[in-house]
Amino acid sequence: MSLFTFSSKQKVPFFDCDPMGVVWHGNYLKYMEVARGEFLQMIDFSYRSIHEINYAFPIVEIKTKYTNPLKVDDDFEVITTLDEYENRLVHGFKIISNSRVCFKSVSVQVAFNNETKSMEFIMPEAFRSAVESFLGKISNV
Repeated sequence: MSLFTFSSKQKVPFFDCDPMGVVWHGNYLKYMEVARGEFLQMIDFSYRSIHEINYAFPIVEIKTKYTNPLKVDDDFEVITTLDEYENRLVHGFKIISNSRVCFKSVSVQVAFNNETKSMEFIMPEAFRSAVESFLGKISNV
């Protein structure tokens, strides 16, 4: 069960495509990253905030399924879910264009403490608080 779902509107740029005008498979991960960055901005905890508390959130697992190709100039939507945030950060992604599902994915990120150079099995308190504050605000709307 997802805790929060949001949408990121994007458009395929020419330079993301092969000579046939089809998006190269690795660029779908870039589209996911744009949506993930938008999520962090929504909760007011940007990549800069992560760095300032001396952490990194590396991706340790990613599962993908390509179902329909995106092409140059396609408008598309990245539907992103927040599925976990306390012990690890898990997002689900679905890319939709012209009412077709083009791509599905799940990513898992963990907290890496830059000071101790170790992975932690709980997300930093500041991050968890930012998520909880955001979820509290949207549930009161």
